[in-house]
Amino acid sequence: MSERIEYVELRFADLLGCLKGMTVPCTPTETIEELKKDPNLKKGTSVDGSSITGLSRVESSDLRLEPDMSTLVEIPYASQRVAAAMCFVKDKMVSATDQKYYPKDTRAVLHSVCERYLPGDLRLDVKIEPEFHIITTDGEPFDMAGYADTFPTNPGSDILLEIASAVKDYGMRPRVIHHEVGESQQEIEIDYAEAKRMADFVLLFKNLARAVTQNYGLDASFMPKPFAGSAGNGLHCHMQLWDGDKNLFGTDKGDDLSETGKMFVAGLLHHAPAITAIANPSVNSYKRLVPHYEAPVYISWGFRNRTVLIRVPQFDTRDKAAIELRSPDATANPYLLFSAVIAAGMDGIKRELKPPEPRSEDVFHITDEERTDLGIGTLPATLDDALNQLEECSLMKEALGPELVETYLKVKREEWMEYQSFIVTEFEWEKYRNI
Repeated sequence: MSERIEYVELRFADLLGCLKGMTVPCTPTETIEELKKDPNLKKGTSVDGSSITGLSRVESSDLRLEPDMSTLVEIPYASQRVAAAMCFVKDKMVSATDQKYYPKDTRAVLHSVCERYLPGDLRLDVKIEPEFHIITTDGEPFDMAGYADTFPTNPGSDILLEIASAVKDYGMRPRVIHHEVGESQQEIEIDYAEAKRMADFVLLFKNLARAVTQNYGLDASFMPKPFAGSAGNGLHCHMQLWDGDKNLFGTDKGDDLSETGKMFVAGLLHHAPAITAIANPSVNSYKRLVPHYEAPVYISWGFRNRTVLIRVPQFDTRDKAAIELRSPDATANPYLLFSAVIAAGMDGIKRELKPPEPRSEDVFHITDEERTDLGIGTLPATLDDALNQLEECSLMKEALGPELVETYLKVKREEWMEYQSFIVTEFEWEKYRNI
């Protein structure tokens, strides 16, 4: 193993939020700080955009990866010293000094959304709760443990700690590490970071979790509903809107949500159907969004209520005030997810929208008639329904860009058509084979 860093993986995301990378040699160096000064590294490298989902057409595929040097880190699990940096995607012929974003680079889209919708010292900080299953190479649960079980009932405890230590090397701050409700289901809560940074973290967390578990001859699955009848995997997002050092979601009372916070909630609720196409972008996502599995179905909000779409966790000071969006799962592209959330929430503030009355009861046990009377809507029931909502949403097209939304709809509708027309499920085989 070399004692110096000799290679750098230039990383980026495709349209679906999958981590991609091109590895290039660098001037051998001892430290990351020295590597940041390498002028050759700053030039990036070329990439064939037509071979990356949703990035470009084959007739205009010459693109360039421009590393964001602030994200340069050493990969903790590599067999030799290798660094990595998140990149922006640029047209190959665009000058390195040109700050124009490439319209289908989802990381660039989030940076653009932050510039346009969060001017001045505004920022959205996000805390995530990524849930995942440790599975065998045969796709079976690794353990039969339950919520908060520890070793030896939870044999994956050491694996979880190794993942938590690895993500700290990337600058993440693990907050709580535990076994979740489902068999073999795990969670490592990652503390608040600015939205642009947290979007990077989501991709890196998933990559690290899979890398570490594979070292044990296992795998990590972030599939929203990997096992029928069991708990699904969410990506709960806790959010705070800051203006400099002031949390705009808090009040002097300490335990109440501000009017700004309520308007942000109202914007999320108003645009929830369209956001769902981005927050829950897989066919499998909608097998998680069903009643009684702690996944939201109804467009509602409330204080400390885990059955609603947007929960206001308990807090006692202005700085801790937050809202929790409970619908997303980890198949979402985090750059598009946070872009959609920022645009919707800030639209609520701009238009001074008022949310409906918060719900304190279990909304799963309200009758359909009562929900109608209360004005509680329902999230899209399928990927197809959600895509139709996204197509009709002018705000999402404005925020994400019409070209990107058009490509996203095309890719996801092809996925839906493949599922609908070409896949015969085990359910169909068992139910209809003897008819």
